[in-house]
Amino acid sequence: MNWVTTWSGTVERDWLDELDHVNFLQYQRVADFASLGIWHKAKGQAETGLEFVMIETHTRYIRELRLGMQVEVMTALLAFDSKRFQLLHHINSGDELMCTVETLNLCFDPDARRVANFGEQIGRYLGSWPPPPRDAIGKLSITRK
Repeated sequence: MNWVTTWSGTVERDWLDELDHVNFLQYQRVADFASLGIWHKAKGQAETGLEFVMIETHTRYIRELRLGMQVEVMTALLAFDSKRFQLLHHINSGDELMCTVETLNLCFDPDARRVANFGEQIGRYLGSWPPPPRDAIGKLSITRK
């Protein structure tokens, strides 16, 4: 099992839309919290101005989250190169898979407004992740098309 727990929380009232459903953007927001946590750990204490931007996403809704449910995000690092990283987030409640959110992310220098290569620390952190589990099958591709 090579999934890594990257975020946990509880479905809150402000996640709900007027139909008492969790708004579809909230699933993506939860995945973004997990991605941000990974990025902050990758940067560590390094005084780097590098950030990341999501350039592509694929979301699959499976079951509905409801108010008060516990949420846990399990993440697999599917691939990375010198400036991109691909994540697959499984949003779970208990033992049930509620949603998958896959993202392709790009390292970005906000001062230069350009794509940038990872620093050594970021590359080392991403390289320390376990290989993706067999059931972590992505729809996106890290290679340029």
